[in-house]
Amino acid sequence: MTDKIGALLVTFNPNIPKLKESLNRIINQVSKVIIVDNGSNNISSIKKLSVQLEIKLLDLKKNYGIAGAQNRGFEFFFKNNFKWVLTLDQDTMVPFDTVKKMRASKKFKDSSTAILAMKYYDPSWKPAQIKRATEKQKETETQKWRIISSGNLVRTDIWNLVDGFDEWLFIDQVDFDFNAKVILAGYKIWQVNNLIMEHEIGKSIKKPVLTMMLLFKPNEFILDHSPMREYYIARNTIVYSKRYSSHPDLEKFKTNLFHEIIMTRKILLYQKPRIKKIQASWRGIVDGIKYDPEKDQKFIKFKQKIKKRKI
Repeated sequence: MTDKIGALLVTFNPNIPKLKESLNRIINQVSKVIIVDNGSNNISSIKKLSVQLEIKLLDLKKNYGIAGAQNRGFEFFFKNNFKWVLTLDQDTMVPFDTVKKMRASKKFKDSSTAILAMKYYDPSWKPAQIKRATEKQKETETQKWRIISSGNLVRTDIWNLVDGFDEWLFIDQVDFDFNAKVILAGYKIWQVNNLIMEHEIGKSIKKPVLTMMLLFKPNEFILDHSPMREYYIARNTIVYSKRYSSHPDLEKFKTNLFHEIIMTRKILLYQKPRIKKIQASWRGIVDGIKYDPEKDQKFIKFKQKIKKRKI
């Protein structure tokens, strides 16, 4: 396998001008760019853009979640002997020298490196938040245990080793679950500190009076979500904790079930339909409580494979 690098960008009803800008930032940095679309309503515009920029488009016709879309893209790159894939969201703006700086990192050639990531900020954040997120660090690289899914340079052989992204999780915690499997397999994740991307994670709800009445901090960052997202957030947070909290490097991310339950009060700050969102969140909590990693055959097979590899 060569050191070829590809880029994988997942779309779902994207803003086309932003998507075009995101693609233009990476198109000349890698050998191949692929768009994987999760059933967007504006697929005709995405197709037009992919033809214009001469980019391969995988149209999945329906929403398979971030995990399914990323796996389809990685399957292509793995079969075509690409060693690395840069993962991107449709609203991620990476620097024009991203790949150059990642290649220059001393961790790029390290055989224990699975993922190289970068720092990020949301342009909607307050200046103080952006300053904290982008401040210069002494270390050129920092080891990480959990990183968001976008802006990661991932080795395809390790993606294959850990059985890819868990499509049952669908969307939330998919990135953290993948990170954890990489760590369990004995590999490392590094943040390249001289790289900073612009990445939108959503606008925080601004209801100061109600926020205080619900006993949240005045500067608490709370995002509104659909009922579907609320379900996966609640369920998958508990699933992740059950799978990995016994690992010494990951136990700090263990979920307090009582905390998860009382945090559902944040939905009172959301836009309607609040009742459906609360119901979805509680359904997710119940399903998370029911989940048993010792009965999850796919997860059991993964752990057995990793255990045999270490013997």
